[in-house]
Amino acid sequence: MNCFRYCLTTILFLMLLNVSANATELSPATKEILKKKFVGISYKIDNSFTVNDKVIYLPLITQDPNISRKVEIVSTIEDPSDKNFPVLIQLSNGWFFAKLIKQKDGGFSIIDLQAVSESIRNSFLSTRFPKDLVIPKGFTLKEDLSILANGLQIKIEKDPNPLSSLNLSGYLYLTSPDTGKVVYLDLSDSSMIYKIQTKGAPWDISFDRVNKLFYVSDFAKDLIYTLKPLENSIHNTLKFSAMSSPVDIDLSEDGSLIYILESLTNKFTVYKTAESKVLFSVMVSPNPAGFSIIKNLDLIAISCPSLNSLEFLSSIDFSVKNQLMLGEGNPQKLIYNPINNFLYIANRTGNSITILDLINKKVRNTIPVGETPTALIFDSNYKFLFVANAKSNTINIIDLENEIVTDAIPLPVETQFPSDLKITPDNKWLFVTSETTNVISIIDLSLKQVVVKLDVGATTHAAYLLSRESK
Repeated sequence: MNCFRYCLTTILFLMLLNVSANATELSPATKEILKKKFVGISYKIDNSFTVNDKVIYLPLITQDPNISRKVEIVSTIEDPSDKNFPVLIQLSNGWFFAKLIKQKDGGFSIIDLQAVSESIRNSFLSTRFPKDLVIPKGFTLKEDLSILANGLQIKIEKDPNPLSSLNLSGYLYLTSPDTGKVVYLDLSDSSMIYKIQTKGAPWDISFDRVNKLFYVSDFAKDLIYTLKPLENSIHNTLKFSAMSSPVDIDLSEDGSLIYILESLTNKFTVYKTAESKVLFSVMVSPNPAGFSIIKNLDLIAISCPSLNSLEFLSSIDFSVKNQLMLGEGNPQKLIYNPINNFLYIANRTGNSITILDLINKKVRNTIPVGETPTALIFDSNYKFLFVANAKSNTINIIDLENEIVTDAIPLPVETQFPSDLKITPDNKWLFVTSETTNVISIIDLSLKQVVVKLDVGATTHAAYLLSRESK
C-alpha cells in the first residue's frame, strides 16, 4: 500500500511538473490591464478568458524572451459587428489575445491575416498558442495562420488562394522537366494554375523584355521554345543540332541575341533571334554546367565541374580568354555582382560558395554553406546572397559585406531539393522551386521563414518572375 501511495504521489508530481513546463502563467499585471478593459472577465487555466460567459479570447504567447514586461494595451483591431469587443488585442509584453469568431458553417476561427495591419503583422505571426490551450470545439485556422498552431491538433483550412494575404503582383513561370510542362500562375489569384505541354524536358527560362517573349530550353529534345506571356501554347520552336542538350540560357538586353550553353556538345552558342540562325559557336571544356555574363568586364564565365575550373570567353568576339582552376568542389551555378566585380560560385559537392575577385583574378574567400548548393540570387541592393542547398533542404543568407552566413532557413518537407530562387523587387518574398515535389515554398524575408506552401501540380526546376508591366 505504501509503495502504491508513493508511486501515485510521484506520478501526480511529475504530471504537475509537465503541466507547469508547458504552461506560461498569465502575469497579475496582464490580468489587471484586461480587467480594466472588460467587465465580467473570467480567466481559464490555459490563459484564455471569457467576458460575461459569452465572448471568448484565446492567448497568443510571444517567442521573444527579451520583450519588455511592462504591460499595457498598445493596439486593438475593432470588430465592426461589436465595437465593445475587438477581434485582436496587442499587449506591450508581446502577447496577443484573439477573439473567437463564429463562422457561417457554425465553427469558430480568429481574425483573418489580411485584417492584421502590416505594422503588427510580423509580431502577430511570431506568437504561438500555448501548448496547454484547450482547443474550442469546431475551431479551425486558415492556412496562412497555421504557424500559430504550435504543433497543437488544430484543423487547418486550406486556402484556395493562399497568396491573397501577400499582396503580390505579377506572374510566376516555372519549368517542369519531369512532366514536360511549363507552369504559370497569376500571383494575385493562385486558384488557377496553367500548364503548357512541351515535347520534352523544359529546363531553363529567360525573358525578352523588349519583344515580350519567353525562351525555354529543352535539353531532352535539343530545342528552344518561345512563349508569349499568358498564352497557353508554344509560340515558336528553335531547333538545334542533335545531342546538343541546351541547358543554361540568357538574353542580350535588347533581345537580339540568345546565349546558350550546350551541355553534351560542349559548346557555347550565340543565336541571332531576328535572323533565326546561329551567329557564333565555340567549343568549351567538357560538360559545362552554367554561365554568367560579366557586362562590366566584357566577359562570359562558364563553369566546368568535371575539371573544377572556370573558362572565360570574350563577350565581344566570343574567343576563349583563359581558364582558372578552382580546386575540388564541382563548381556549377555562377552569379555576378556588378557592384564589386566579384563572381560567386556554388560548389555543388564542396558545400561552399567561392568568391572570385575578377579584377585581381584571384579567389577572395570560400564560405561554407549547407549540403549541395544548387541556386544563387542577390537581393536587389546586392547586400545579401541567398543560397539554396538541395540536400540539406535549407536556404542560407550570406551577408556580402562581412562575407558570413547569417541565417539558415529550413524548408518544409513538402518542398524538397530546391533548384532555383527568385526574389521580389521589394526584397520581401523569396520563391523556392522543388525538383522532387509539387510544392514550391514562399519565404517571408522579414520573418525568415516559409509562410506559403503552394502546390503547383508539378515538380519544378527553373523560375521566372514576370511583372504586370512587362507582359
